Amino acid sequence: MATNDFISNLHNEVLARIISDLPAIEAIRTTLLSKRWKDLWRYASHLDFDPKGVRKLYGDDIDDPREEISRVVKNIENVLLSHKRNLISCRIVHLLSSCRNGDVEKWIKYLTSEKKVQELALRCDDFQPQFYRRSRSGLGLNLPSGIFSCETLQSLEFTHYSIRSDSPFHHCHNLKTLKLYHCAISTETLEAIVSSCDHLEHLSVCSSPSRLKQVRILSQTVKTVELESLRSQGIYLSTQSLGVLVLHSMKFQAKNLVIHAPNLRVFTATRKPITKNSDNITKIAEILEYCTHLLVSI
Repeated sequence: MATNDFISNLHNEVLARIISDLPAIEAIRTTLLSKRWKDLWRYASHLDFDPKGVRKLYGDDIDDPREEISRVVKNIENVLLSHKRNLISCRIVHLLSSCRNGDVEKWIKYLTSEKKVQELALRCDDFQPQFYRRSRSGLGLNLPSGIFSCETLQSLEFTHYSIRSDSPFHHCHNLKTLKLYHCAISTETLEAIVSSCDHLEHLSVCSSPSRLKQVRILSQTVKTVELESLRSQGIYLSTQSLGVLVLHSMKFQAKNLVIHAPNLRVFTATRKPITKNSDNITKIAEILEYCTHLLVSI
């Protein structure tokens, strides 16, 4: 009995939206389905260059993750050049060699200038914390000044990088969300980045391999701050717009927690389940002891 191909009969925009949810490598493979699907991937609004996405899709293990990442990275430039529309979001997973040879800078410039990307996520999959000390002499995320000053860019996410300077964020007036996961960064650099992004609304900093002298966030626009698994002597927050503050498994002296946020409405302090390695995590009771003044304003 003949059956109707309902999916292929859908409008191109609908099919492109479906393809956008696939890892980039699988989106391109849809060209093999039929002539009807041949160029649809070129109009996807999202591109995800993460080989782990393929593993999640099929439930298979990748024998050599580094080899698989290298294979995907080699095709990124050709895929971007073949793609036909602006991108809402793009995610790229790469190896440290892509930082050294300039690929990361090249991708960012093309995505911001040609693809008008709105949300960009980058992950260096073989970054090691011990590289941080040497990063000042060559390793790490070394990007030109103002590279993120794109009119369309609203969200940035970095995972496993050494961020040595705030200069790439100069004139970054449209960025609203910044997420730093497992990034080596100094107190001064983090503070300068927040200052440069004068319309930033959401900031997440999680699991920095470097010890911050202090987490200092001074802003008139930041509404949500999430800090997780950071080691610091103290936390200083001063922002008129802050409405939500989340502290999770932080290591700092509770008496050095200073919060100036008259519009704070949600304050959450949590910690991981107690283990032999969690003795140094600041206890929630200690945090609350030094934050009783917030009860009046909330």
